[in-house]
Amino acid sequence: MKRYDVVIIGAGITGLMISYKLSHYKLRVLTIDKNPEPGWGVSKAHAAIVHVVQLPFKSLKSKLARSGNPELIKICEELGVRYRRTSTLILATKLYQLLLLPFVYIYLKVNLRGFDVKLRGRGYLMREEPRLSKRVLGAIEVDGYAVVDNFDLLYGLYEFSKINGVDFSFNERVSGIEVRDQGVRVLTDKGEYEASYLINAAGLWADEIAKLTGEDMEFELGKGTLIVFDKPVSERLLAPLYLKPDPKTKGGAIMFTHDGRGLWGPNLRMASGKDDTSVDERDIEIIIEKFSKLIDADPGIPLKAYAGIRPIPPQNDFIIKRSEGRIIHVLGTESPGFTASPALANIVIDMLGIHLEEKEVREREKFRRARDDPKNSKGRVICLCNLVTEEEVREAVRRGSKTLQGVIFRTGACMGTCQGSRCLADVLEVVASEMGVDIREVQLRGDGSWIVS
Repeated sequence: MKRYDVVIIGAGITGLMISYKLSHYKLRVLTIDKNPEPGWGVSKAHAAIVHVVQLPFKSLKSKLARSGNPELIKICEELGVRYRRTSTLILATKLYQLLLLPFVYIYLKVNLRGFDVKLRGRGYLMREEPRLSKRVLGAIEVDGYAVVDNFDLLYGLYEFSKINGVDFSFNERVSGIEVRDQGVRVLTDKGEYEASYLINAAGLWADEIAKLTGEDMEFELGKGTLIVFDKPVSERLLAPLYLKPDPKTKGGAIMFTHDGRGLWGPNLRMASGKDDTSVDERDIEIIIEKFSKLIDADPGIPLKAYAGIRPIPPQNDFIIKRSEGRIIHVLGTESPGFTASPALANIVIDMLGIHLEEKEVREREKFRRARDDPKNSKGRVICLCNLVTEEEVREAVRRGSKTLQGVIFRTGACMGTCQGSRCLADVLEVVASEMGVDIREVQLRGDGSWIVS
């Protein structure tokens, strides 16, 4: 039975951020996840926006998002993760909204110390954002936002943590937790571990882990759909003004991805279960109807739609609590959990109350992509839409991706305009070649998800 100082359950953004921070100290740390690779739970299906505005401002999630915002950008720079700074335009489209805009501006100005907030008139908007609808009468611009390469950040945190001593175990499910005088015993379908402390950062499944420790926790399952278009309509985020905010959602926006695609949504409705990531026609209609009113422009070709599920606790706020003395639960890490993750990790580590001795760390080698520097790229291009080379696919396998989905997430192959119709076969061949297996052995995401029979 292996002994650790800290065992973390969950390798989503919260668990990985805690792993990353603990890897800077002389500690024995293990991170367990039921998925084949890091970040495959809640963390893989969101907009990857570094937020600023989160209501209500007195909530824990709002405070942690504001404090986590600059630290997340700093971590992206340290890990060599791509991101693009931007701002959000909160748009007034009705006369009564325009009349109330100065009051909303003052409210945001008072509560968003450290972030620049400006009133923008119609003339400025028509000049700087000519694709906006003529219905837009004015706006408030809030700086401090960013759009991140989500998967590069997730894998970057994982890679940094791993090379600096954190153990990871994937495809492993926790079945029992026993608290003892000197620590915690963690039982899984693969074995047992002893730890001085246990951190429950299991995201959507954190309620089930909490129940193993005797804690009663129930989540609502909120599902949000996002639509990807082949081009953006603005270099800013465009959001309608809501004077009666919904405590369960920020309401969505017209956004863009780090690599220049358009991204609209999300909506919010309740999911039927934790695996319900289905998207129906009505989801698409609601999003397009809602946001198309903000622009007088063609958003381009809709490439795909996907849905993510968020764990919404009864308090509509993050819950960080200690249980049985040696267990810390991080519950309800919905949006803006991505932005808040560094601040969340800081709180959890402080709650451990253990001696932290710093150590010398090794840097993570940046994952280099041809589309970042085409002139100096090497190898055959196998994904024309996203300019992904054979060497990038092989590098993804070398860094630990053993499924097609893992390679796609790391490289961006098959995620362009053709959605893999032209490059999927080539990517599969390269993955099989680098793994040294027959192409029929390559799976989409593990668990028997065969692609070629």
